[in-house]
Amino acid sequence: YYSTSTFWVYPSLAIVKKNVDNTRKMLEQQNHLTFLGFILPMSRTMSVLIGSDVSDSFINLITESALEHSLLDKNPLQWMILSFQKMYISFVFREFDILKHLAEKYFHVRFKPWTMTFVLSVQRFYGGLVSFWLYRQSGDSIWAERGHEAKLALSKWTESSQWNYQNKFYLLEAEDQYSNNDIENAKSSYTKAILSAREHKFINEEALACELAGYFYLSIDDKSTAVDYFTQAHEKYHEWGAFSKTSKLYEFVQSEFRFMHRESTQNSLQINAQNDLNQGVSKRLSDH
Repeated sequence: YYSTSTFWVYPSLAIVKKNVDNTRKMLEQQNHLTFLGFILPMSRTMSVLIGSDVSDSFINLITESALEHSLLDKNPLQWMILSFQKMYISFVFREFDILKHLAEKYFHVRFKPWTMTFVLSVQRFYGGLVSFWLYRQSGDSIWAERGHEAKLALSKWTESSQWNYQNKFYLLEAEDQYSNNDIENAKSSYTKAILSAREHKFINEEALACELAGYFYLSIDDKSTAVDYFTQAHEKYHEWGAFSKTSKLYEFVQSEFRFMHRESTQNSLQINAQNDLNQGVSKRLSDH
């Protein structure tokens, strides 16, 4: 539990991956298949984020299809964790085409493991973010309801621990306001989410808040602000150690703002912002 929980809070993804791999090896030696079922999906998630090989033998210890069919009947908690990790990765890498299917699977089996409140809060948080995005894309009110449910839960948890939950609530609030075209309040909430994540040392969630703010500002055609937030997101993802994610974000921004460069050559502020991003990101990518 400790090894996997640190993924959500520790500032170095590489160190967490090393600790999880050590725990995994111990579990393999002792043939603890039940606990391996908890740790393998998280280990794979970290490998994908870092950009390391995911074809290791331990990842394929049990094929995903066999694992899912077995867990659905025998251990629904493990099945929920596996479903959540798949949904999380699809959300982080903006794979919308498969996200809805994975989100429906997760929400179908979701329940409340009261012994793991922090893990539940993380799942509620990302489930809410996924829901608001799906609502904006589909217009299906069920996703808005799920987003509001998550926001209400985080609001209550924030009352007991601002350190752990405040930034999560602010980001859900921002995504809700974005979904309802409440532009000015959304701007304020994104700022609050970023500052709260920074104050409370959640590097990964600061990166995420900056990235989502970037998409929001891009949607209202404020491209200079958008590229600034994408730059901040890239810096924080890189600091966390999620190099595969930084590469993906870089590719998106290069594509998006190359188009902006052609269409808005008179706007020197936007062009300079793009050049700053290109130079800074290219250097950081070459560093690793």
